[in-house]
Amino acid sequence: MFRTETSRSVRRETGSFETTPPKATPIETTPYVEALLEEIRKHVDHDLPNYTDAFRAAFRRNDPVFIRAGYGEFFFHCAANVPGWMQRTLLLNAQGEGEGAVGLARLARGVAFDAAVARQVEEHARDEARHSRMFANIAQLAFPQGLAPERMEAFAAALPDIRPILDAPAEKVCEGHLIDNLVQMNIGEVRTRLHMHLFAPVVFHVAPEGSRDRVRGQLEILAHDEMRHIGYTALLMENWARSGDKNRIEALYLGRLNTFNQLTITHTRHAVERYGQGRFPNLLEL
Repeated sequence: MFRTETSRSVRRETGSFETTPPKATPIETTPYVEALLEEIRKHVDHDLPNYTDAFRAAFRRNDPVFIRAGYGEFFFHCAANVPGWMQRTLLLNAQGEGEGAVGLARLARGVAFDAAVARQVEEHARDEARHSRMFANIAQLAFPQGLAPERMEAFAAALPDIRPILDAPAEKVCEGHLIDNLVQMNIGEVRTRLHMHLFAPVVFHVAPEGSRDRVRGQLEILAHDEMRHIGYTALLMENWARSGDKNRIEALYLGRLNTFNQLTITHTRHAVERYGQGRFPNLLEL
């Protein structure tokens, strides 16, 4: 898993829901997008034609900055030249996973109309809560001199506990709200997966030798879970599209990916200006 290469041959998988499922529309995209779609389809054992169409079209129209080669080059530039960059990245991921867990827990409690989906979303929420603490633990293992133990303990203690949310009554949500939220989760997991492919080799390399096996093991668990989350949300979107929500799924994926791209640009611009040393002038151009 500790690789950053994205180009690989694309092999279509036969869908398990239909004997002859419809084929996705061919649209030129990057090798990374095609390789990821292949992995998703293989993981869920389904051709996902509607999801594939929405995914390809959104990535082609938006050309998000986080799949550009320059984004990875800037990341490695910062990892090599900015003190504390990698530890801060891990801790930010811990916070982000915790925030995601809270949102998913509330969503799971509000999905009263579909118990099966509610169970999947709740499992996802529990995973994200666990991931938040795993990222914090990886930061401590890889950078034992980075933060004083009491500060790391305080950081970990501040990560959210979703158990009270899962036990409490929640406002009911409609299917449209659920679909929108899971489209966003799918995109977020795709972006997190790419980030993991960037930072996992660096974290493993810089970790003390005695901690590397534990760091690697936790990173591999995280990578496996991210693909599982991408897979179940992709299947839900495929089924919703087949049930009459195809246009909604396509429009949501296009619009939400645009939002994610704009947020990524906003979050990256300051770092490029501060640390880029003038080497990445075109990275954030739309």
